[in-house]
Amino acid sequence: MDGEGVLVQPQRGTPAEDPSLHELKPNAIGLLQSTIIGIATSAPGQATAVSLAAIIAVSAYAGGVAVLVCTLPMLAIALSYQRLNLWEQNCGGSYVWVGRSINPYVGYLVGWAMLVGYVLGDVSNILPLGPAVLSLFGVSNTSGTLGNVLTVTIFGILVTLFAVLGIQFTARFQMSIAFVEYAILILFCGVGIYGVFFAHWAGTVHPSAAWFTLKGVGGKGSLAAGMLIAIYLFTGWDASIYINEETERKEVNPGRAVIIAVAVLGPFYTLLVIALQGAASASQMNAHADTALPFAAQALLGTGWAKMMAIAVILSVIGTAQAALVAAVRISYAMGTDRLLPRILGTVNPRFQTPAFATLLWGGVVIVVGDIYVSSGSLAGAFDSVVSSVGLLFTLFYLSTGVATTWYYRKLLTRSAADLLMIGVFPLAGAAVLVWIFLKAIVTFHGVDLWSLVGIAVVGVLLMLVSAFVTKSPFFAIRRVAYDPAADSEQQA
Repeated sequence: MDGEGVLVQPQRGTPAEDPSLHELKPNAIGLLQSTIIGIATSAPGQATAVSLAAIIAVSAYAGGVAVLVCTLPMLAIALSYQRLNLWEQNCGGSYVWVGRSINPYVGYLVGWAMLVGYVLGDVSNILPLGPAVLSLFGVSNTSGTLGNVLTVTIFGILVTLFAVLGIQFTARFQMSIAFVEYAILILFCGVGIYGVFFAHWAGTVHPSAAWFTLKGVGGKGSLAAGMLIAIYLFTGWDASIYINEETERKEVNPGRAVIIAVAVLGPFYTLLVIALQGAASASQMNAHADTALPFAAQALLGTGWAKMMAIAVILSVIGTAQAALVAAVRISYAMGTDRLLPRILGTVNPRFQTPAFATLLWGGVVIVVGDIYVSSGSLAGAFDSVVSSVGLLFTLFYLSTGVATTWYYRKLLTRSAADLLMIGVFPLAGAAVLVWIFLKAIVTFHGVDLWSLVGIAVVGVLLMLVSAFVTKSPFFAIRRVAYDPAADSEQQA
């Protein structure tokens, strides 16, 4: 059979083709836990806290509209994840699907973007923890090096150890903190709506109809720039897919989890932005850009209430740091078992049935880089340039998943109008919007920011060549496959 041959049953031999060769704990969590982990990885509290000032500035108070518009392509891509998860439940997710349906070399680069995106994103996730914790305990100098290093280190170690203990422990931990975080955020959304839109409290920004337009107040906003920040807000909802092998009813629940996560996150982020962006002037919000949510709470209700919002942000940071670590570990585990990364990353601790070595490794990387960041201003600036690429990395592997869906299921495109819509129009339209956002964003990259992105790409290509021609990973020899409805019907008969 040639390279474009159609297979229904995967060949045994490599985990990419047969994920039953993996050793993760099956049926460990249910749909609710999987969904909460996906939402937690996106981190509504933390993500909004560090992005609210920026989205106000670029959208001219139309950030809520930008988020709502961005929800549509995100839902289209979530549907793509659901479709491809029905085909194969592999914790490698997109890189395996792209590799098996389109090209293994492209699949490797998708996997590299996934891994780098999650690891770098996890470092950026944990950085706001120090200032939030210090302010909660009344420390006036929240930028002090020692306090920030101790906070990042202590919480980083705890998050890493919790992740080692197993996906069930992780899920219970995520459920316990999610309830408190979301309750606080919803409470302040209600306060913000009342204070800004109805009571017009002193110091708040008077809302206008322009807040609900594409270009914002005075037509000075940029929809594309607002959507790029919205992409950052959304990133992480796909984490439910990377724990699919550990989820009950792994064929359907992970796919449902990502759709529910996006459907919840879209309105939630829209509400957060609209409700809290008017708590203080744009210049004041920008002056407190790193702690925008606690500042908004303080502006609305006073210092004591700001501490309550700080608790929500702290819980969000802890939740996303752990959930993102779990996702990165599962991706590196899959790549390790496929011999795309060192094999030790593809090993599982027999007691906890988790990739313990990979968890300790990536958790250690997050802690060390986080400590270096808060200790060195020059290195912090360099790392900021690298982190600016995270949103683009997520954009790339999200859009590749949409394309892979249409390509793998292409024989269904002419079966019905519904199939054409769900398999052709929606995934490709979602991917096209993400391409547009990527191109709009990449032209704004200059100097160190641009070279950081180039460096990530070059390292990925070099590692791919080593895997393909030096260590000779069998992943690069897998045959490309496509869904065959006729063969599937014969199986079901």
